[in-house]
Amino acid sequence: MAGLNFEAIPPLSSPIRFYLTATAFALLAAIMIALHGETLWLSRWMPATLAITHLIALGVMAMIMIGSLFQVMPVLCGAAIPIKGWSLHLFHATLTAGVLSLAAAFLGWLSFLIPFVLLGLSLGYFSLTLAWLLLTQAKGEQTRIPILLAIFALSVLVLLGLILLSGYLWGYMPTAGKVLTNLHAGIGSFGWIMLLIMAVSFQVIPMFHVTPPYSPTWRYALITLLLTGLILASMQLLHFAAAWQLAWGWLLSIGATLLYCAVTLERLTKRKRKLPDVVINYWQFGLMNLILTCLLSVWLIVPFTKPDWALLWQTKLEVLLGFLFGFGFVLAIIQGMLLKIVPFLISLHLQRLMMQNPMAMIPLPDHYQLISRVRMKRQYFSYLALLTALWLAFLLPATTPLMAVVFAINWLIIAYNIFGALTLYREYRDKLVNAPKLSL
Repeated sequence: MAGLNFEAIPPLSSPIRFYLTATAFALLAAIMIALHGETLWLSRWMPATLAITHLIALGVMAMIMIGSLFQVMPVLCGAAIPIKGWSLHLFHATLTAGVLSLAAAFLGWLSFLIPFVLLGLSLGYFSLTLAWLLLTQAKGEQTRIPILLAIFALSVLVLLGLILLSGYLWGYMPTAGKVLTNLHAGIGSFGWIMLLIMAVSFQVIPMFHVTPPYSPTWRYALITLLLTGLILASMQLLHFAAAWQLAWGWLLSIGATLLYCAVTLERLTKRKRKLPDVVINYWQFGLMNLILTCLLSVWLIVPFTKPDWALLWQTKLEVLLGFLFGFGFVLAIIQGMLLKIVPFLISLHLQRLMMQNPMAMIPLPDHYQLISRVRMKRQYFSYLALLTALWLAFLLPATTPLMAVVFAINWLIIAYNIFGALTLYREYRDKLVNAPKLSL
């Protein structure tokens, strides 16, 4: 870790606005899932499926990951993202409008030109700004380099997305069939998401859960294997290699991901603090879902002869794969990290206020006062209910609206936990601000 820089900590509103926006997008996605129901299982190429996928991938996952980077960079890299004031308001508004317009365009309500411009400008601006910061000011090589690679993957992901939108707008498509779409999904999953989760977990798991640190050998090996797989997959896909050759790059990325799961689960079993912790449960359950996702991916990718029943279910399995990766893994890690990050950043801001007025002498709330253990368990159990509803919807597609209802309840609980922590923050902030000052 590069060392905490109090001067670099952004205002609390910087990450929180992205978290609250993500909860709104989650509720919107839940409404769309309920409206379209079992038709989502017909194909991953359905307009409604694509709209919901991007609402969750950009509106929920990316929104929280970007918001967390505003907080993570000063803590892990000692440098704040220089997007603040009016530029932060504009970036957030443009990104939000871009996600909404993209979902609307998939449903045929708007032209793809609007999300092309909005998402290209917002995500392009964020990627370039953060890349420049990581190259010129950030510290801590073991965190800086993996985050830089994740941002590079995000840049490639955005570029591929813009090329795909160009196909809708002007008929421009540099590759045949769904090659570019698969590459877009793969870079998003194994590049942007996995690289960033790896980079952050290398620091926060030992820090928050008192586990043995990841050795440099494992850190470099996992990142190198994952990156090599992505490069091979990209080169092979763009050169229209044979189906079996296409698989090698993805198989290497999947292998690196499985190794990461094994190493991380092993670290979590060796934590020194053995007290029950819902966040540990989120990590363990999320990683097990990721293992299942990887194994299912291998089964779908490798071109061996499959039984007739598998061929009949293949389309549904492809949709399940997306839900399992998103709901089962990414949202599990995100929900668990929010339970740590929100109290952590609130505590940091209250400590800074206390340092500005040492005479206040007000006992600050601990993490479990900001979000109680009971609320954490309630959130976790609602997440388990969501996964149960997902499998039920897979087996009985007519129950898909039930999954939407549970998804909405899960994110309403998350919003309630965040708002509850913010309410306590405002109470303590007002006490610190209004406390007697030291007079000289």
